Amino acid sequence: MPEETRKQLQELQTTGELTGKAFECTVLRWPTGLAAAKLLVVGAGKREKFSETHLRHLVGAAVRKLRSRGGRELAWILGSTESSAVACVVEGALVADYDPDRYRTERSGSEKGIDNLWLATGGDALPAEAEAALHRGRILGEAQNFTRDLVNEPSNRMTPTNLAERATEMAARFGLECEVLGPEEIQGLKMGAFWAVAQGSQQEPARLIVIRYSPPDAPEQPVIGLIGKGITFDSGGISIKPSENMHEMKTDMAGGATMLGVMQAIAQLKPRIRVTAIIPATENMPSGNAFKPGDVITSMSERPSKSLIPTPRAAWCWRIP
Repeated sequence: MPEETRKQLQELQTTGELTGKAFECTVLRWPTGLAAAKLLVVGAGKREKFSETHLRHLVGAAVRKLRSRGGRELAWILGSTESSAVACVVEGALVADYDPDRYRTERSGSEKGIDNLWLATGGDALPAEAEAALHRGRILGEAQNFTRDLVNEPSNRMTPTNLAERATEMAARFGLECEVLGPEEIQGLKMGAFWAVAQGSQQEPARLIVIRYSPPDAPEQPVIGLIGKGITFDSGGISIKPSENMHEMKTDMAGGATMLGVMQAIAQLKPRIRVTAIIPATENMPSGNAFKPGDVITSMSERPSKSLIPTPRAAWCWRIP
């Protein structure tokens, strides 16, 4: 940064207009020594508390401030070209440059987002490892936004069928194997607990989504198993939930959406390990077919003839509630 610009910032600090508190945004118009019309300074807080997560949030604060002022381009001055810093900047910018209100008719203009993100290095070219980190940050940021798109959809536009279609489209785009099982196959696998929830919905058939990442150079074992719940609307069934905040029950499929985002990222990052994601998708609705409190339900207690994870065991398994 030019010395003239530093002096301006020091003057603002002396007068108390610039404190350096975490995420404090200060706009300096026509900064001396810079060609830019505006310089946005974001407070980083205490040095000892600074971390990569903190850096992502700082970039996010800058992007949101820019959007609120109708800005369309952001050049972020890199203090370090280390791979981790570059990835954090790109990921933080993409996650912050997200419009969650696609169905809102009255818009403020801030939803347009930024057109270009520039990484300023002071004239030095990014090293090869930093270039790779830039792409990694983009992959992670886009995967998170894909997940948010799925979760933010209303339940009439994100049914089990819709979720399966989005999963199939994503898998085809990124070269993943995708298999979608319907009600007859789910019952054939003796998935009684899953089917007990699904049987309450008379309009939307259940779907079991299975996505596999199987790189040819990966060993047969271990296989990582990922499971995410995909209840596209959870009314509570017969034990119906209170009406307050019922509209938020569309987010009960966030675990499944997260697994789809994870698989999208894995397909592009290309680790040398096999990964299988399973997303049971259904609605939990009150009807004459809904299971009742006290019913006896038989779960998938026997090994089915058709294995969802084609190995004797999964190495690790995370369940996203």
